Amino acid sequence: MYMAHDVPGRLRLKFAKLRHNPYQLNKIRELLTMGGVYKININTVTGSVVVMYDPLSVSSLRLIAVLNDNGYPIDTQKENKKLVEAHEKIAATVGKATFSWIAGRVLEANGLSLIAAFI
Repeated sequence: MYMAHDVPGRLRLKFAKLRHNPYQLNKIRELLTMGGVYKININTVTGSVVVMYDPLSVSSLRLIAVLNDNGYPIDTQKENKKLVEAHEKIAATVGKATFSWIAGRVLEANGLSLIAAFI
């Protein structure tokens, strides 16, 4: 169970082990029904819970604490791990593309020099 994303007013939680378990997901809905929360969307197929709330009335940390205290531990670091992995993939792709471009330019310049030398 982890936090997929958290922006002020919107919190998405993923409960992979609770997919296709509407009973448990509705228990989560009951726990999160409090002042400041105005909408809770549950997707039983994916195990996703989206909480829409007023950030001036309640914080995402409070919502997560309620779940943690009631036996639904939330990993708040998984989102960061996924972002780091995504950034590493992007950096590797950009690095390869840059190297290929530079190598192409060098070979292009040297190739023209070789042709000029033979003429």
